[in-house]
Amino acid sequence: MKVRLRNPTPSDAKRIYEIEVSSFDHPFSFLVILSQVILHGDTSLVAEVNGKVVGYAIAAKEVDKKLHLLNFAVDPQYRGLGIGSALLESLEKLAKKKGLKSIYLEVEEDNYRAMRLYKKMGFVEVGRIRKYYPWGKDAIVMVKEVA
Repeated sequence: MKVRLRNPTPSDAKRIYEIEVSSFDHPFSFLVILSQVILHGDTSLVAEVNGKVVGYAIAAKEVDKKLHLLNFAVDPQYRGLGIGSALLESLEKLAKKKGLKSIYLEVEEDNYRAMRLYKKMGFVEVGRIRKYYPWGKDAIVMVKEVA
């Protein structure tokens, strides 16, 4: 299976939204996804298999030389195939190329599968934000230094 990574375009937003809905109990709306792609397409990635988007990493460059991973998922049918790892590896390369120092993210406290992947990819837990999500769950803050 050949995976192609590239920056997303607004035409990818519908497929990203489909993956979002199949991946999360509380998905972002289509309009949020579309605006993320428009605003942050140059610091974000999608993964394609046979021309079909099967995963995404939406990230925003911040003023303090950090890249904030806002949204990340792989289509449930394509999980466990290394696509998430490939997205995170490429996001790290992109951050380095842009002269950024670190990537950080928030992950829901009970999203153990995602946390395992982030730890495997070198992210470390640096804090917790109580009741970060509107549904009352805490967020675990994780960071990876890239510079």
